[in-house]
Amino acid sequence: MFERFSRSARQVVIGAQEEARSLGHGWVGTEHLLLSALRLPEQPGVSTLVRLGVSAENCRAAVAGVVGGSDGDGLGPEDAEALKAFGIDLDEIRRRAESAFGDGALDTPRTDPGEGAPRRRRLMKLGRRESGTRAGGGSGAGGPAPGASGHIRFTGRAKKALELSLREAIARKDRHIGVEHVVLALLRGDDKISQGMFERLGVATKETRDLVLADLRSAA
Repeated sequence: MFERFSRSARQVVIGAQEEARSLGHGWVGTEHLLLSALRLPEQPGVSTLVRLGVSAENCRAAVAGVVGGSDGDGLGPEDAEALKAFGIDLDEIRRRAESAFGDGALDTPRTDPGEGAPRRRRLMKLGRRESGTRAGGGSGAGGPAPGASGHIRFTGRAKKALELSLREAIARKDRHIGVEHVVLALLRGDDKISQGMFERLGVATKETRDLVLADLRSAA
């Protein structure tokens, strides 16, 4: 199917991995596809979103709000001070964990939160592990954090969006899959991450799909 993607649509797919990596995510989801599409604001479909006020900046904020930012589940300064009273030093735990597993070991989500898995390891759980384990120990010592380089897997919802983009192209009798079809497919997303992201962006998906289609008809 990938050979049917236009050059710009391929850029969106490839750029989604870059977006996931820049956010420290170990998966590529619909949120990363949208962020990547917004790199091409003049493309059909994307230009409609831009006209509605969607930008890479507010989309990134929406993703952080739905998926969780680098400190979305973390403990604040008051929590850290309280834990110190019990002999638990979070800074030391972080230092030792990053020494063993790489920078951001406590922050990088391991699995897609849209598929029901925990977003990342909890500090308290790691703290207990670290208290009984030497820094540098364990089978993963010294290894890079997942998703630091190389291929990052596409989630089921991202694959579904790419499959839907093909259906969008067929429905319009287009001979290629363009960025506009990817955008239309993303607006059809029924998973909680996609829905939550568009809700935070103030985008009514059905109405926006109609606007995208109207813009495409006008440009034809």
